[in-house]
Amino acid sequence: MIMHWWYPATPLFFFLFLVCSLTICAPGSKCAGGGRGGAIFADAFLFPCSNVPRTAAGVQKTISFTGAPAFLSSPGAGGDDGSNVHDDKDPQQSAATAGDVILVQNKDLDVQDVQLMQQQGQGQVQVQRYYHTFSWKYTKSSGATSANGASTGTAATAAAVTNSEEKEYSRTYKINYRREGSPKDPPILLIHGFGANVNHFRYNIPLLVQSGYQVFAVDLLGFGGSDKPKDEDYSISLWVDLLCDFIKEMSQSMLDDSDIDNDKANHPWIVCGNSIGGLCSLGVTARMKHAVQACVLFNCAQGMSGFRYEEAPFWLRPVMYFIQKVVLAPDGYGGKFFENFKTRENVQSILLQQGVYGDTTNVNEELLEILLGPSNDEGAKEVFLKVFGGPAGPTPEEFLKEIECPILAIWGDSDPWVPVDRGTHQGLNFGEYTKAEYTLEILKGVGHCPHDEVPVEVHEKMLPWLQSLL
Repeated sequence: MIMHWWYPATPLFFFLFLVCSLTICAPGSKCAGGGRGGAIFADAFLFPCSNVPRTAAGVQKTISFTGAPAFLSSPGAGGDDGSNVHDDKDPQQSAATAGDVILVQNKDLDVQDVQLMQQQGQGQVQVQRYYHTFSWKYTKSSGATSANGASTGTAATAAAVTNSEEKEYSRTYKINYRREGSPKDPPILLIHGFGANVNHFRYNIPLLVQSGYQVFAVDLLGFGGSDKPKDEDYSISLWVDLLCDFIKEMSQSMLDDSDIDNDKANHPWIVCGNSIGGLCSLGVTARMKHAVQACVLFNCAQGMSGFRYEEAPFWLRPVMYFIQKVVLAPDGYGGKFFENFKTRENVQSILLQQGVYGDTTNVNEELLEILLGPSNDEGAKEVFLKVFGGPAGPTPEEFLKEIECPILAIWGDSDPWVPVDRGTHQGLNFGEYTKAEYTLEILKGVGHCPHDEVPVEVHEKMLPWLQSLL
């Protein structure tokens, strides 16, 4: 065993880690996580499984929800006419659990219907997790990656060494996605953030379909109903590869559909994302200039994680290293961290008490089911720790320099994790880095997930902007 110089100082570093988590990574600091790390670490380690959520002012307030937990692992059934399907069910996914309730999506929903959905979400609910399957063939060789997508719908997750000399391997992953609306309408791709999934766009999908768009939403590899390989190297680049191949495959399927005119099948895409999904949206838009006509950001993340060493003070880097390599290690403290983090009480506390949702009306039982359901899946712990403690990857500015199409950013001004006007990578300054037209809409009193917190207000900003592109 190699003895590093800082091993004897481990207790001191752990203490510093707790202090830094609560103070240095405060909202708006230059810590790349924008405050997300400190708040989440505090809840997972200092206040695990608390039934009394904390408030910023120290006032205790008890908040309860009706209904029992229900972590579904069973797919739904149906078709593209408003109900949904998960193609090629796994045997382990085919048996519905007792009391399953399918979340029915209706393409004719209007604003009043969405408001009714918000009210109904307060009761006991269960959420459909699986819809369609995109079989994604991912090839990695000699440190470089390339990817090809094929929607065969039959391949099981597998890994095969194709060239041992070059250490090349190919894996086929099952990627869960939703598809709603007419294939003749312009396509929109929705990309979720860290720990979320396609159902985090529960209110947006029906409103966009009603407005004349064909909507796709993808579970990133490692999240939602998609495969969760434990040994994959998760990164923004990996997900951008996946999303680009998904767009190519869906575009080809529309071209192959004899019922769709070629001019409509060739309609360019609009790519939208929240948090990490926003950063991925910028990556896709920068890479696929010929296929993407616009990009929409809902509070864009500054990186996959907060571990951007080059932006941290020298004295803080050893602490960051200890957190990344020891505290978040799956075979170390990481397992305990994940178990504490994913409790219903902790997630509820984060959503209600840390400003993630400025208006907590939509922090209901349905949202908890959406976020907590996948946390019991095989591989969920390893993915969570690898992403949370992984490399930050490209900055938004790196992608913005390559983008030429219009960008709309809808940003909650009360986001505690990625403030629009503070930190190293401010959304307020994105327009300085792109050749394209950049429009920023700031929503007062809104938190990290504006698309789910205030969906009607978001669409009042978004839909006229989309219409201006025509």
